Amino acid sequence: MKSTCKLLVKVFVLIAFLYLTPFASGLKHCFRNADDLLNNFVYKQKTINSSLSLKDSLNVLSYNSNLTIPKEDISEVETTQDNPSVVPKTTDEQKDTSQSKDDGKNNKAENSDKKTEEKSEDKKVKSTGKRVYIYDTHQDESYKGGKTVLDAAAILAQKLEDRGIKVVLETNDFIRYRDTHGLTYNESYVVSYKYLNEALVNYGGFDMCLDLHRDSIPREASYINIDGKNYAKGMFVVGGLGKNAKTATKLSTTLTDTINAKKNGIMKGVMTREAYYNQEVAKNIVLMELGGDVNTFEEVSNSLDVIADGIHDVLTKE
Repeated sequence: MKSTCKLLVKVFVLIAFLYLTPFASGLKHCFRNADDLLNNFVYKQKTINSSLSLKDSLNVLSYNSNLTIPKEDISEVETTQDNPSVVPKTTDEQKDTSQSKDDGKNNKAENSDKKTEEKSEDKKVKSTGKRVYIYDTHQDESYKGGKTVLDAAAILAQKLEDRGIKVVLETNDFIRYRDTHGLTYNESYVVSYKYLNEALVNYGGFDMCLDLHRDSIPREASYINIDGKNYAKGMFVVGGLGKNAKTATKLSTTLTDTINAKKNGIMKGVMTREAYYNQEVAKNIVLMELGGDVNTFEEVSNSLDVIADGIHDVLTKE
């Protein structure tokens, strides 16, 4: 009898514990949101419906509202919407195209204002020969004040251009594409996977591909003050399930150490998660979370200066 009572008490305590902890609410959430619980344990290949109407197709290719940075501020940055599906021409092809241009246009170019030419020469930066593709799987992640990670990507792209690194910025509307194809937020990487592969094919490959995100963290963990200036903290994240996890970790660690050598504490340690993050596509793909929703865009921009220097040093160090 006593042993039965003890057993009942233990069962009661266990049930009370499970009910009062997140276990119960999590279990309810699983049942509430699953049409068929068995489907949660079965992998199903996600396919994208290619039979879109012309209107939907044009909407996906339209101007991306998540980019609020004025075009003139990133005038040197090539976007995927500027030249969406053209493989860069070889030197010989460029010469042939140039020679076939109308003589009148050539004369006009030769007679352009000298002051403009001098200004352009002053601004011209020696190319490092390195190429970077920047995209944002979650383009609508925003900072304090409303600017998004796509804005941060645009600023980083311009800063890298200023350092002689050629950048292609992904500006196709991932959110609209996802919604048009009936994909959920959790399937955002299906969209970025598609555009990442297209960019690799269309532009002939890159020295590095960067997926820029924004974290959700408390204010005290989101920034660091160095010499009276606030910097948003960043962190590289590696998808541990991908075949390129080791090389992604090595590149992420090298970038982290190089950036911290310039401003110690801006970058947190590299984190590995049970995911892929598209890093199985190539060996030079990294994911960076920069700041959080509590960071001002000024703090983010301050960090982007240092990050751009770090990327430049890593890519040009041979």
